[in-house]
Amino acid sequence: MTDIFVQKQHGGEPKVSGWAAGIDVGGTKTLICIGTAERQVVVRHKFPTVHTKDVHFFFERLFGELEYCLEQAGLSLEQLKGIGIGFPGMVDNDSGTITHAPAIQWSSEDSMHKNIRSIIAQRYSGRLVLDNDVNMAALGEQWLGAARGLRHVMMVTVGTGIGSGLILNGELYKGAAGGAGEMAYWIAGEEQARQAAEQKGTGEFGVFESLTSGTAITRSVKSALASGIPGMHMIRLVEGDRDKVGARHVLQAAAEGDIEAQTILEPALAHMAMALTNVISLLNPEMIVIGGGVAEDNTYYLDEIRQRVTLWTDIPCTIVPAELGNEAGAIGGLATILGSTVR
Repeated sequence: MTDIFVQKQHGGEPKVSGWAAGIDVGGTKTLICIGTAERQVVVRHKFPTVHTKDVHFFFERLFGELEYCLEQAGLSLEQLKGIGIGFPGMVDNDSGTITHAPAIQWSSEDSMHKNIRSIIAQRYSGRLVLDNDVNMAALGEQWLGAARGLRHVMMVTVGTGIGSGLILNGELYKGAAGGAGEMAYWIAGEEQARQAAEQKGTGEFGVFESLTSGTAITRSVKSALASGIPGMHMIRLVEGDRDKVGARHVLQAAAEGDIEAQTILEPALAHMAMALTNVISLLNPEMIVIGGGVAEDNTYYLDEIRQRVTLWTDIPCTIVPAELGNEAGAIGGLATILGSTVR
């Protein structure tokens, strides 16, 4: 099943100075956006991510979906100024390689150390920008979302996993090896340092992620229920099926004042607030944008983060929810081609 939305133009066809495609490849869903240099997104197309070990087949299917989108807009690949693609992993735009990407099921021998650019070049020869999905989301929020026009921004996504992107002095900051913002691997204490050392080289998700992500919160509530807490408020939210209680039910119950839910959520909140306080002290961003399923439409989570950060630092920083939702990464892909950020 796929979803496609084509924005109809009104009042005659406007003059368009350039077209681009932005693609966000997620662990379960992929989103393609076709947009203009005038910051108009005219086509949105969401479909299940192709899970295959064959990277060539993956891009064959991806470009098939892209060409379908372009047909809906009356365009062709040749009319695009470029394509920006975000992936869930560490991406080297120059070499076209992806590492630290457990959500992508490509064979490591076939893809993780192979130049993806050369594979895409078989189908498209125009400008191509490859990056981490959260970096793309940060650019999307700066180009068309909550941080529009700001020059010093951190984007944090809190969902199944944890990620962040940094925009400093108006440009995306990636670090020496493209690993800047990989907060999933941050260390949050002596015990976490020991775990991190044990996990090094195993391909496991990072220790900070295991404490603060939606997956971590779900694991915590299941453990608490198994240990005997009543959890009646959370269980009511799933109509009595305690096996279905997850992170979003903890967040909803906490927002509604349930003490058990608030207690379960506390470690994730505390670790995230400490991490963001350290970032504010180190980088002094104007704004931290928080997106992802955990923070989405939940004022309790953001309010608790803000209160802790305000207690721990006097350096001003606005902490706001993301505006673009799950479109941020694909819109960031558009921004890499059509925006002013130097790549």
